[in-house]
Amino acid sequence: MDYDVVVIGGGPAGLSAGMELARTKYRVLLLEKESFGGPIINVEWINGYPHPGEKTAGAMLASEMVQQAEQSGVELELAEVVEIEPYSGCISVACADGKAYTSSVVICAGGLQSRKLGVPGEKEFQGKGMIHCALCDAGLYRDRVVAVCGGGDAGLIEALYLARFASKVYVIEAGAQLAAKPVLQARALADAKLAIRCGEKPVEIIGKEGVTGLVVENVASGKRKTLDVYGVLVHVGYLPATAYLEGVFALDDSGRVAVNEDFATDVPGAFAAGDIRSGSPRQVAAAVADGKAAARAAQKILEALPR
Repeated sequence: MDYDVVVIGGGPAGLSAGMELARTKYRVLLLEKESFGGPIINVEWINGYPHPGEKTAGAMLASEMVQQAEQSGVELELAEVVEIEPYSGCISVACADGKAYTSSVVICAGGLQSRKLGVPGEKEFQGKGMIHCALCDAGLYRDRVVAVCGGGDAGLIEALYLARFASKVYVIEAGAQLAAKPVLQARALADAKLAIRCGEKPVEIIGKEGVTGLVVENVASGKRKTLDVYGVLVHVGYLPATAYLEGVFALDDSGRVAVNEDFATDVPGAFAAGDIRSGSPRQVAAAVADGKAAARAAQKILEALPR
């Protein structure tokens, strides 16, 4: 057995689970596809965690959690998991780089992935005008025109941050009205740099060396218009990162992993925690609690095994 536990996902749920188990001297490997700390790295402020009534910078919280995990003895490795295969007495975790690991317990905490537009140009202009994180990339678009696709909470938060740097920010929302909370809508409507365009959907991202325009289509009339923009950020919802788990674990109607009260899946020795599991409230505090609870349930299995 390579490890006692393999944790998949380096966000709050995965880091918390890993720390909990490493502190009891189990051998823990944590695999993360993109960046340790998870999506909270790109969140400007997190309200109410870890201190109720206070706000903490997302990047700072992520950094602290990663540091604590390392100090606890969690082995961190950047790798994309592509397959989980249960065997009698162990679970095998295979990665895109060809490496595979066996463990007694697996905790899936891969969270959610951003839904893509699926339009021409989206793939071609990755790294050439597609904005992945307003907090990280806003400075690159100082005094330029950009577009945010998505009028929900996440879209408006990103648009408002981009407006600190950009000369103008289009907010494209396919629905007849913005879907964000009223307080965010009020802030967006009061910001002179934001141009809200409801009832329109993006149909193509155009450019040469980089993005130079976004083609939008009026949902009602079908008429199209090209907006001159130099950056496009997409926030049109999320999908659970469970494609590699289909046929392995039971998933609910939304594609999230079905778990019981101990965060156990229908595969012995496998657990799911955080945004990836069915019924998650999608809050940092809840993800941390999930990770710790899954770790405690996993520990009961590990304690019954010879060490």
